[in-house]
Amino acid sequence: MWIEATPNGKYKACERYTDPLTGKTKKVTTTIEKDTKAQRKAAENVLKAKIEKLTMAKQDSEYTLQELADKFIEHQKSAVRKSTANRDEIMVNKVVSVIGKDSIASKLTARYIDETLRATGKDNVGLNTYLGHLKRMLKWAYRMEYIDDISFLSRLPAYPDPGKKLRIEDKYMSSEELANVLEAMTVRKWKLLTKFLALSGLRIGEAMALKDADVGTSIIVNKTYNPHGRYLTSSPKTEAGNREVFVQVELAEVIKDIRAYVRKESFEAGYRSDLFIPGKDGEPFQYYSYKKYLQENTLKVIGRALTPHALRHTHVSLLAEAGVQLDAISRRVGHDDSKVTKEIYLHITEKQKEKDNEQIRNIKIL
Repeated sequence: MWIEATPNGKYKACERYTDPLTGKTKKVTTTIEKDTKAQRKAAENVLKAKIEKLTMAKQDSEYTLQELADKFIEHQKSAVRKSTANRDEIMVNKVVSVIGKDSIASKLTARYIDETLRATGKDNVGLNTYLGHLKRMLKWAYRMEYIDDISFLSRLPAYPDPGKKLRIEDKYMSSEELANVLEAMTVRKWKLLTKFLALSGLRIGEAMALKDADVGTSIIVNKTYNPHGRYLTSSPKTEAGNREVFVQVELAEVIKDIRAYVRKESFEAGYRSDLFIPGKDGEPFQYYSYKKYLQENTLKVIGRALTPHALRHTHVSLLAEAGVQLDAISRRVGHDDSKVTKEIYLHITEKQKEKDNEQIRNIKIL
């Protein structure tokens, strides 16, 4: 160790060490107030600890699942959108708690993971959600060289989900189903919001973020609100999400009704807000209250508890029923290449073909 004077009258204790990864000689330093025997001794201990931290390559067998999860979450916060990182943090911590926070990552086996996941009692959809997030984290850890072997993951295929291929119809409502659900709704605010989402195709977060000034002959979509973390982001979910949504006549009527409702509510509740659809405090409305109300009504009326996102899918189905082309639908809803949008579109067009064929099946022309 050696001491160097600094321009501000203090001193810098320095030491060299060899980087175990590169083999190069590097330097660490720490500042001391005075060049005394006592402070040199303290500086020596500080430098020793720094060098140990920099040169001690931790073996993969020492990493627990929670340690890997913490590193993965830290990486995600700088690599992906805030909303994605927030979702990853919640789900990764959930599955790590199930598998065991102190489980040694390099000692995991396919059998142990499978048995532990099944013991939760979740259905296969829930198990696949857990398994998917665990695999993503471990694959990342393998790429970053925190663990040396993840071959056991190949023994963990997705859990069978027989109803998956049949579930496309459960992701949206037909025009008749939507009309019946709206008829059953008695809370006017949620009824208007349901109409607005089904006729505009906006994501729920996009609707929550809308300023009143964003809504005119077109709806300017350039931001989104995360209802789970309760924060606003300056851009929608994807680049294609930045868009102008044309306001058709039917949607214009709903917008007019919403503005009238908000004026009345704001007067009665005594709030002022620049939001298009605020809550009773002038802040974004309560997402979970609306979600619960929508699920209760859709379950009661059509036998399926649908989330607000299903209204976006419903918009796609309504446009497909009306004969709007897939490209135009994708641009309107802000999709680059959505598998679900294509599935719904093809499903609707196939149903239309069946109806057409049924109409001409017994026609005699000659």
